[in-house]
Amino acid sequence: MLRTLIALLLFSFTLTAPSAFAEGRILVLSGYVDGLPFPRRIKQDLRDQLEKQVPGVVIHAQSLDIYRPQPESYKQLLVDLISTTYADQVDLIVALDPKAFEFYRERLSTQFGDTPIIFSNDRGELTTLQAHEYSLLIRPNFRETLRIARHHYPQLKRLYLVGDEYNEDLTASELDGQLAGVELIRLGVQSLDQMRQTISSLGEGDLLFFQLLFADGEGTPMVPPIRYLAEFAALSPVPTLCMYANFIAQGCLGGSVSSPADQASALVGAIQTYAFKEVSLETATWSPLPQPPTGQVLRRFASQSVVDYTALERFELDPRKLAGVRYVNEPPPIYSGFAKELAILSTVVLVLLIATIGYLWFIRGQRNLLHRFASLSDTVPTGIFWSDVTGRRWHHNQRISHWACQLNMPVGELRETVLAHLRRDPPLHKEFALGKAGEIRYFNVRVTEYQDHPEILLLEETTELHEYQRKLRELALIDELTGLPNRRSVNSTLERWCAASHRGQRSFAVLLVDLDGFKSINDNYGHAAGDATLAKIAARLKSRSRQSDMIARLGGDEFLVLADGVETQVEAQTLSRALISTIEEPIDLPDTGARISLTASIGVALCPEHTSDPDLITLLADRAMYSVKRENTRGGVAVYTAQSEQTGS
Repeated sequence: MLRTLIALLLFSFTLTAPSAFAEGRILVLSGYVDGLPFPRRIKQDLRDQLEKQVPGVVIHAQSLDIYRPQPESYKQLLVDLISTTYADQVDLIVALDPKAFEFYRERLSTQFGDTPIIFSNDRGELTTLQAHEYSLLIRPNFRETLRIARHHYPQLKRLYLVGDEYNEDLTASELDGQLAGVELIRLGVQSLDQMRQTISSLGEGDLLFFQLLFADGEGTPMVPPIRYLAEFAALSPVPTLCMYANFIAQGCLGGSVSSPADQASALVGAIQTYAFKEVSLETATWSPLPQPPTGQVLRRFASQSVVDYTALERFELDPRKLAGVRYVNEPPPIYSGFAKELAILSTVVLVLLIATIGYLWFIRGQRNLLHRFASLSDTVPTGIFWSDVTGRRWHHNQRISHWACQLNMPVGELRETVLAHLRRDPPLHKEFALGKAGEIRYFNVRVTEYQDHPEILLLEETTELHEYQRKLRELALIDELTGLPNRRSVNSTLERWCAASHRGQRSFAVLLVDLDGFKSINDNYGHAAGDATLAKIAARLKSRSRQSDMIARLGGDEFLVLADGVETQVEAQTLSRALISTIEEPIDLPDTGARISLTASIGVALCPEHTSDPDLITLLADRAMYSVKRENTRGGVAVYTAQSEQTGS
């Protein structure tokens, strides 16, 4: 009889899980690493817009991180994870970039069958589409950018393009028939030095147009592009146009630029435009627009018109505002004086090179070796000091000059600081810091010696690694949602306090706070409202506590308060009721219009009165709290007693 009942239960479960609950689900694939800001913002904006415009839809997201070289085992792990989790569980797939779509086609299309997929196809290069594949060609509005340029720069005669071959062809095709007396000149075929020379010689009637990517005359990509945009904007005596929002802060006048929100809006518009016959979104309110005449390929502009008003003043352009354009007032580019500094740095490097060659002329035995070393040192990311055979004269590469400039200290002072670090016996640590407070940079140093004195010093900057490790340590001890210390952090503090209490140096109370009825908030208003409620409660507890106290989130809706100096049960109960009063204040839930009130149950254990064992005292407070729960006393407080053991067991 029991076996028959279990079989019936399993059979009923197969009828309802989990595919029966899969209606209204969209899977978003991104080929980039999850931490990159631009793809992350596109994904978040896409999720927010869809959940707002299509009630009932459920968004899943998976970052692939395949733009970096990855082993086959990693890719297979992704395939297994995505297939197991989402195959037959989603109604629509959205690929945010070509790499994500390529990965889907090669490795996932078999598992997902004819599930519709819409993908962002930024260059329009694709093979024949399957019946369930839809291509979204997202483009910035080149013609709108030209309209802005002509309005503020009426004397425009020549438009210089800085882009790779594809981007230059794209600009020419988009502006076909719109130039009307404006000559289009391509700089992508030139080398980087030729580009600099041409850009620095531009004059009246000229305008610089900077694309997302460009290459030198040999086709080598110039990355990252923002670095060169800042340099070119500083070199150019004429304004620079651009097509991406984050370029404006680097010296661009503006244009019809795109942002993560714009690209997400284009994706949402495409999803709502297509009448997906294969998609079943019965739990969602869906209002598709008419099907586009181009069939499975949709072309959209994903941009907004933006102009930096300070650039208009800097280049003495027509200041009249243009309808439909947003004007921003950002400060001048931070690298506006980079050209002058580059000339000074080039002169210094040239003088050093001439001096080095002259010196090598007299030291025939080491001429070839040092000449090769000097030539190669400027191409590596490592900072290098090297001395002559006497150890009295030092040379350095461009990386050292760059760091010295950033640290605002002479090169000689930088070298002496490194040597002083090496003279410590032994050095305090491999890593050492340079710079002022707020602008600290970290370095590792290696040394080779000749006749008992340093000959070559190799410096490697570890600032990013140091900051990454610091953030990892911080994340390991801080609850991400509330910003409070987490369980690991409070356990460490509790061990120290208990040890001090054992020596008679400290008395304190442990208050375990559990919110009453919190699950109903998640059920009725969603997990976002629940997260907002927890963050609000955490802020209230923190504002109510003293500076010497510690408040931590243990997980879920449980908080732990270490109240320093609380010695008696009366003091602990008074503090607990004050915390409950703070928690019971009404809370307005964002985006719902609802106002709620919560209560909390608090269990108290005193150290050293009850115990000085850090593990046991938390358990005693937990048992006291559950004695309140057992008596169904919402908003109650209980101090641990032997009777609490019944509930805690």
